[in-house]
Amino acid sequence: MRSFTYTIHIDRAPETVWSYMMDFSQAPRWRNLVRQIEVITPGPLRVGSETLITFDIMGKVKQATSEVWAFEPGRRFGLRNTAQNLTGTFEYTLAPERSGTLVTFTCDIRPHGLMWLVLPFLFRGNRARYVEQLPKLKREVESRA
Repeated sequence: MRSFTYTIHIDRAPETVWSYMMDFSQAPRWRNLVRQIEVITPGPLRVGSETLITFDIMGKVKQATSEVWAFEPGRRFGLRNTAQNLTGTFEYTLAPERSGTLVTFTCDIRPHGLMWLVLPFLFRGNRARYVEQLPKLKREVESRA
């Protein structure tokens, strides 16, 4: 089920936005909770690649392995992971718009088992957790020459 969709216009070309987004060393600057993202599958990033994401949640450092399920350079990037009876599917799409790029960030959550009972609370917390992510990306990309 769709947890959220956020969209923002970034006043830079899609290639510039994509390049910054795919530079995982920059992830902590704009991705909420993220400390580090590393590709753990050999070879270039592609559909099926796995990433190890280190993040902070409620004062604790945790790690999760995510699979790249969508990879269209310059246009679309998606990660999916399953943990604690939840599957989260995240997607970024980029489209040329006027003098820049329209970036859309979506998240779908699929609970498993009894997690269906807490779905409304998960949606509320998930939306709040990610609401500032695209504005941070915009500030970071537009602040660069």
